[in-house]
Amino acid sequence: MHKFVQTSQFRILVVVLFLLASLSLYTGVAGPGAVGDLLSTAVMPMQRVLAIATGHTQEEIGNVGKTKEDLENEVADLKKQINELNQRQTDYYAALQQNEQYKKYLGLKSDHPDYQLLSATIIERDAGNISNSFTIDQGSVAGVTKDSPVITEAGLVGWVSQVYATKSTVTTILDTKTQFGARDASNRETGVVSTDLKLSDQGLVRMSLLQSGTKVKAGDQITTSGVAVDSGLGGLFPGGLLVGTVTEVKNSTEDVSLYAEVKPYVDPADVRDVMVITDFTGKQAAQQDAASSAAESGAAS
Repeated sequence: MHKFVQTSQFRILVVVLFLLASLSLYTGVAGPGAVGDLLSTAVMPMQRVLAIATGHTQEEIGNVGKTKEDLENEVADLKKQINELNQRQTDYYAALQQNEQYKKYLGLKSDHPDYQLLSATIIERDAGNISNSFTIDQGSVAGVTKDSPVITEAGLVGWVSQVYATKSTVTTILDTKTQFGARDASNRETGVVSTDLKLSDQGLVRMSLLQSGTKVKAGDQITTSGVAVDSGLGGLFPGGLLVGTVTEVKNSTEDVSLYAEVKPYVDPADVRDVMVITDFTGKQAAQQDAASSAAESGAAS
């Protein structure tokens, strides 16, 4: 007996009995399901590993079963979905931009409900032109016609001088071709706005044909006068469009009249988005006046 106690078999028996006693005690305290929970906890990590490995294997087996044509079709479908999402994003930002533009013109629209406004963006500039003429992304398809006024929320920019299907060229009021009727907002005196290379280079226009006793002075606000201009000039714009502020009144070198130098509210070089007035009350009459004036000028020459 003494010899058996000293053997390794006896030591193993003691360890086994100790483990069984400990397990029995743990079961009595934690409940009969504790042993199963303990075993589950030990086995669970291995089950997860097997599940992940099995899932990846099934996925790989599925891909192996597809032909090259199937995979190419899937790639093509994914590219199509990406293109559609990109286009939707572009359309969203375009609509958002247009909405912001229309918000800026709500006051103008409420004062002139007859104005038909079209949002446009500058897509090209004439780098060699001192007057900063430019091209917009709207044309005849959208309702733009030649001589349509072009504005921003700050005031008059110019007019459409050439129209294509999906784009138009805009000539600004700093161009030497500029000639339209204008009015001093404070005293209602009228004149004709034009410019020359020297003034244009300074970012200025001239309001000429002012009488010797004119009340026009520095700081006065100048607007378009509209179609009712005695000279027949400047019938391309509706009345009341903001033009600029008088900086100085000078004597004309050509006759006894005076003229006012005017700083436009809008610098064409800083413009990115504009509004085209595609229609307004009196537009047809304005076009007829302009055509008559041009015919009379041709006959006189």
